[in-house]
Amino acid sequence: MELTELENIWRESDKKIADNTRLNKEILKRMLMSKPEKRLHRMKIKVVYNVLSPVILFIVLVIIDFQFRLTVNFYIGLSLFVFIYVINYIWDIKYFLLIRNIDFSDKTLTLKKKFAKLEKYTIKTSKIRHLLMPFAILAALLMLFQKFVFNIESIVMLILIVLVFIASTYYRFRYAIFERFKKLNKEIEEIENLEKE
Repeated sequence: MELTELENIWRESDKKIADNTRLNKEILKRMLMSKPEKRLHRMKIKVVYNVLSPVILFIVLVIIDFQFRLTVNFYIGLSLFVFIYVINYIWDIKYFLLIRNIDFSDKTLTLKKKFAKLEKYTIKTSKIRHLLMPFAILAALLMLFQKFVFNIESIVMLILIVLVFIASTYYRFRYAIFERFKKLNKEIEEIENLEKE
């Protein structure tokens, strides 16, 4: 065997190794990409549900045969509820538009920027939503009860509502929002590290 034949075999071997390495990196990238894509898909399903919530609310009101009452408390509660609901709905539409713009074919730096923007928006709106929640509860109480009587049952009910509200706020900010975006950012960083190699 001559030296040129050995060099040719060596080049072909190097080419096959380079092709295999590139192919393995591509397969690994797709595997790593599947996790954040699934997570984003779940977020999209939730936001579509939120965007369709007026239809769902209307169906629920028809099913329970919701009656309008001609009282001042009812209309105060209704106007307060509608105001809060419209604000939340506008935020859901903006969130839907932000999430729809995320495309995993973009560069990882672009993805990181979009996820950071989405995280910032989610945290900001969630804080304001939780500040508005006591007013939404008050609106519901004004609409549902003609006269709210303070007795043991009503005080226990209010205490339970407040406890559930505090627990859900704690859970949402402690685990739901931060953990979701922490995992997404970690998965995107793994993909970015793979691309740098």
